[in-house]
Amino acid sequence: MEKITLSLHNASLKKQIKAYAQKRGLTVSGIVENYLQNLIKLERQNAETDYKLPGELDSLLDGIEVNDELQKKDYKTLRDEMYASRSE
Repeated sequence: MEKITLSLHNASLKKQIKAYAQKRGLTVSGIVENYLQNLIKLERQNAETDYKLPGELDSLLDGIEVNDELQKKDYKTLRDEMYASRSE
């Protein structure tokens, strides 16, 4: 077993997470480890997802370079950024 130290800036969070773990018969370490495993799994799934466009659409994008930061953003984030000015 590897050990790490977790520092919490929110004092009440420590009490809340301990109570949450106790109610469910878990440990705080178990909850954190499970969360981190799921986070890594989700990141891998997102990184492996290859969105292929239909040929007609793909050919329209030939020669157009997309900023790396934009490629990493999910659809909802991009949409929210594009339409943010409409809600002002």
